[in-house]
Formats: sequence, C-alpha cells, structure tokens
Amino acid sequence: MSNSIRAITFTDVNHVEIRTYELGPVGPADIVVRTRYSMVSSGTELRVLGGHYGAAGSYPLIPGYSSVGDVIEVGAESAGFRVGDRVSCRNPKPLPGVKSMWGGQASLQVHVTTGEDRPVLLPAGANLLHYVTAEISAISLRGVTAAAPRPGETAVVLGQGLIGAFSAAWLNAAGCRVIVADLEEGRLKRAAQWAAATVNVGDADAEARLMALCNGGADIVVESSGSPKGALMAYNLVRRKPQNYSTDYKVEPIQFYGGDWPRLVVQANYIDTISINPFGFFQGEGLTIITPADRGVEDRQMAIEHYRRGTLKAADFIQTIAAVGDAPETYAALRDDKNHNFSVVFDWEG
Repeated sequence: MSNSIRAITFTDVNHVEIRTYELGPVGPADIVVRTRYSMVSSGTELRVLGGHYGAAGSYPLIPGYSSVGDVIEVGAESAGFRVGDRVSCRNPKPLPGVKSMWGGQASLQVHVTTGEDRPVLLPAGANLLHYVTAEISAISLRGVTAAAPRPGETAVVLGQGLIGAFSAAWLNAAGCRVIVADLEEGRLKRAAQWAAATVNVGDADAEARLMALCNGGADIVVESSGSPKGALMAYNLVRRKPQNYSTDYKVEPIQFYGGDWPRLVVQANYIDTISINPFGFFQGEGLTIITPADRGVEDRQMAIEHYRRGTLKAADFIQTIAAVGDAPETYAALRDDKNHNFSVVFDWEG
C-alpha cells in the first residue's frame, strides 16, 4: 500500500491547496480507510478558512470531519472491523507535520476504533454516496431528538445551511409542521420539499410573518443561522403559556406545563457575543433550551439507520459532486455565493 496521501489543505486565510503527505503510524487498535467521498461542513469549514475557531496562526491545516470509505488495513486489536468494510468516519488521527481541524479531507485516513471518534459500520454493500451526508445530518438529528417532537407540533427553523436543512427534514419526518426562514432564496426554494411554509428573513415583516404562520409562537424553534439576529429572533418565536393571551391575569401552578415546555434548540456557533435579559425575553415562565453541539456514536448509527430505511435521502442534500483538484475554486464558490452553492461532496477516486 502506498503511504502517499493527498489532502485538501488550508494554507492561510482564504487560501486552499492540494498537498501531499505521508501516512502516520498505524496502531494496533487503528484501521486505515481509503476515502471515497467527503462532505464539506460548509459553516464550520468556511469559518476555519476565514481564520476563526483558532485557525488563525495554525495554518497549514487539513479541514473536515465527514467522510465515507473502505477499510483497507486493520490493526491486530481492531476488534470487529474487517478489511473491505464500508464505514462512515469522523475526525481521523492527525497526519505527521500538519495540523488537523479535523483532518477528514484526505485520501487516506487512520482511525482509532475506540471512543467517540471511531468509525461506524455501514450496511454490507452500501452505496457510499447514499451515506456521505450521515455524519453531518447526525448533528441535526441529535438536536431534534432532544426536542422530542410530536406529530402535529409546529416547528420553526432559522437558517437553511446544511445543519438547518437537516433539522427541518428531521422535524418533517417526525410529523411536525415545519416553517423555515433564511436570507437566500435558493435555499428557501430547496427547503420547500420539507417545509409547510418559507419566509425570507430579509423581508421587513419577516418576524411578524413567522408569528402569523405559527399562531403566535412555535412549539420548537431551531436556531441554525449562527447570527445574533437569528438568535434574538429565535427567542421571540417560542410560544408562550396560554394565559398570556388572556385578559384575566392569573398564575397557574408551576406544574401547569407538566413537561410540555416549548423547546429552543441552538444548532449554531456564534462568533459574536449575544447579550439578553432572560426576564425581558421570555414572556411566560420558561422554556427548555437545548445546545447539542456535537453527535455521539449512537446518533451517528441512528442517522445511518434512517438512511437505510429511506427516511432521508442523501441526494436531497447533495448539490455538487466536485473533483478534489477543484477544491480551491469550490471553497471560494461556497464562500462567495451562498445562494447558488448549498453543499459540496468531494469525489476522491474520480
């Protein structure tokens, strides 16, 4: 096996190159995976490319945390993994001599088979392209699962990048009435396949329109825009306790909701600090705030099972399949024209 590796490398702020490296040591509990496809986590990777999340001063680095591939080598203690297995991967071991954030955009990857970063087995004979979105969609699935959606509930999703799009699709699959909002008309048009209604947040009456669509507030609000404006709007859109609509003031027992608090799921990272006064924001007596931030092995396995059953289809979330050699132009297009560039999968074998 050749130890030469191609990897997409961020060499400086907004500079992308394809560089060659050597494979690092393979431990007894490690496996080697030949990458077939990798998906760009556009929000995270573009911010890393822009110097955020600690990337400034850390270049060159290899980005990415979502890929699928074939197992081509197993360590003696890699219990349960076999050569020829097809796997969904996150966060490989760093390559010697280059920083990893988080190293998934590479043609060969060394993975540990223990802990939260271990690869997840795909169904035997799986078409890898059908599962390339599973790692990223599992992040949204974790947040949606934590919100415990019930059929017939109304959910608002702010932001229709990948995380928001997956959140809306998972909520739709759970039987919710889903309303989505974004600035980009192209993303709103795409979201229409899983949304009951769409709203452009650039409209002057956007918040009032959202309120009208969810009768004064939503049971679940997912904030995935990553903007201060989106975060503040999300708080305003959460439904209030029924007595707040009454002209008669009365205080119900605090057990009134009995676990039926509205849910706010924060599915974004923020560069800017957001200040709020909780008592001024939350009309009524509270809500459940969920900040999932990541996904575990169980979430990843659950997402894969949903794909196997056809609950979600990867093809609905893959706009462009690009050659690895086109990475510099591809990242620039993602950064500069969000309306026409929603998602990218790199084909590592052409």
